Amino acid sequence: MSDYDNSPYSRREAPLDLASVFLGPKGENADVFERLLLEAFRDHVFWRRNYHPEDGFRVVESEKHQPGYENSISTLSQELMGLLGELKAGVPFFSPRYIGHMTSDLTMASMIGYFATMLYNPNNVASEASPVTTRMELEVAAQLARMIGYEPSRHWGHLTSGGTVANYEALWVARNVKYLPVAVRWAAEQMEMKNLSVRLPDGTAAGLDELDLWRLLNVAPADALDLAAAFRDRVGDAYQAVHAMAAHSLEGMGYQEFGRRLAQVYGDALGPAVVLVPSTAHYSWEKICRSLGIGGAQLIHVPVDKRFRMDPSALEDTLRTRAEKKQPVIACVSVIGTTEESAVDRLDQIADVRDRLARELGIGFYLHADAAWGGYAASLTRNPDGSRRVYEEVLRDYSPEVWPEEGVYNGLCAMERTDSVTIDPHKLGFIPYPAGAVSFRDGRSRDLVAVEAPYLFHRGASEWGYIGRFIFEGSKPGAAAASVWMSHKALPLDARGYGKLIGETARGALVLHRRLSAGDWGEFRVVPLPTPDMNIVCFAVGHPTLATLEDTNDFVSRIYGAMSVSDARSARTLDYFVTKTELRQPEYGDSAMPTVESLGFSREDYHRAGAVAVIRCTVMDPFLASGRGNVDFIGGFARTLRTVFEQELAVRP
Repeated sequence: MSDYDNSPYSRREAPLDLASVFLGPKGENADVFERLLLEAFRDHVFWRRNYHPEDGFRVVESEKHQPGYENSISTLSQELMGLLGELKAGVPFFSPRYIGHMTSDLTMASMIGYFATMLYNPNNVASEASPVTTRMELEVAAQLARMIGYEPSRHWGHLTSGGTVANYEALWVARNVKYLPVAVRWAAEQMEMKNLSVRLPDGTAAGLDELDLWRLLNVAPADALDLAAAFRDRVGDAYQAVHAMAAHSLEGMGYQEFGRRLAQVYGDALGPAVVLVPSTAHYSWEKICRSLGIGGAQLIHVPVDKRFRMDPSALEDTLRTRAEKKQPVIACVSVIGTTEESAVDRLDQIADVRDRLARELGIGFYLHADAAWGGYAASLTRNPDGSRRVYEEVLRDYSPEVWPEEGVYNGLCAMERTDSVTIDPHKLGFIPYPAGAVSFRDGRSRDLVAVEAPYLFHRGASEWGYIGRFIFEGSKPGAAAASVWMSHKALPLDARGYGKLIGETARGALVLHRRLSAGDWGEFRVVPLPTPDMNIVCFAVGHPTLATLEDTNDFVSRIYGAMSVSDARSARTLDYFVTKTELRQPEYGDSAMPTVESLGFSREDYHRAGAVAVIRCTVMDPFLASGRGNVDFIGGFARTLRTVFEQELAVRP
């Protein structure tokens, strides 16, 4: 039986009813939720009372009637009432009326799993502090790897606090593997080791000592790891080999000393190594490049097409330019579900470009998929046994909608061709914060970032449960691992479970997009961005009295202000919630021109204004288009929009 069968749906034929997954916007499943929470709490108390019962009780009943005890409990109760009152001013993410940021109602399984495990407070940095939840975390990592398409026996993965840390770790590995052949060569020279060979991007092999710096820095990631493994085998003592390579590595020596030695050994230095991202990439990529010492200036934005996907032709041009300049590429990042538009890059075509230019130009680089938002959508491509569903079968699930487009399907399937993938369970996994995840195709890559802590890890001991040695974070809640684990039990990572859930959110987004496109807006001009690849709908708004693009952008900001929480506006006063973003000219280039022109403005207007502002709606409610309940929320949203348009135009300065 595969792990895909390890769910309740393998034991019954009835299809999943999504109404059973969430607490519900009106707490419709409160009785179930309360019963299970109480069961979890009582079971924990039972465990405490039966752990060495001979120890007796530390708090006796008579003490509970003492003034100091009673005052403390009274304070606790009073402050809880105050906290509960404060929380009512929060944002109702559970409501169909909330279509703002990437947050929504959470699966009951994930919340119950988190609550139950929180009582035990395990720290998943090492199994001695978390024997149960460390196992769960590694199981979850294996489940995500299988969904991606990685070989379970070879991968390495774990949970993080979020997508930024997951992406950081991926680029940390990418940077270290880029310079690994240099470290192996220097270590081999120090040990007077001869005849080490390495596979080159064009498929040929060469002696390590024959390669110049350019070719050393263009060994493909898998081949660089094979080279390190061959060196380790020749040394005979893995511990000695790892330390020898580390002593000559960039991460061991630091940029200044490593760069000095490169110049000393190889003469003229190459151009600075770069990281390629689409112009739609999350802003955290610049933070990551800065913090890793790569430099924000070495983050190269590749143009996107009119669907806001990385343009494979532009990527090829960028790679050819870097090769001509002898400028190594550390990594190329593809986005599966952009933050602004939920666009899914044609990762299949991007991987084809990498393979073709490896043969033609002899260049090798790391390929990472930032699927923090869209990664869980890969579940719709999986059968219960884990096999890949054909496109036509996926398409039938959402008929009469033509979703997903074949290019989106191909992009999701192509994640298996990457070196690593970031996926956030706390986004489209509908799981509480903090829960990001990173998965590596080749588990050997974790050795490139390993650091020992003597009080946690002892040479010769099993490494299976010592996650902390290989990750950036030093403490991590085991409750997050249990939360994801429980949600995956209730919703399998295939078309029956998460695939169905995410598909319904996409259906809602398509209905919303059509309503915006065909609505009666009077003199207002609503310009939706192209049909979304997934479940984020963006639109610009214009009016004949808004004479400049700057005025139009300001008007969109006013709409956003009227439909979002701020110091001056509480959540209680809002009927619907949205957010806003900008398609900035330096990043988006010509891809935003159809929107600009539909508003009645020119390229010159766009360059002068610097951006076009759009309202952004994230659809995470799987019932938005289903007609459940008494309210047509899409129709209500459209009516509220029209009212807000008129009100904000009337008070415009």
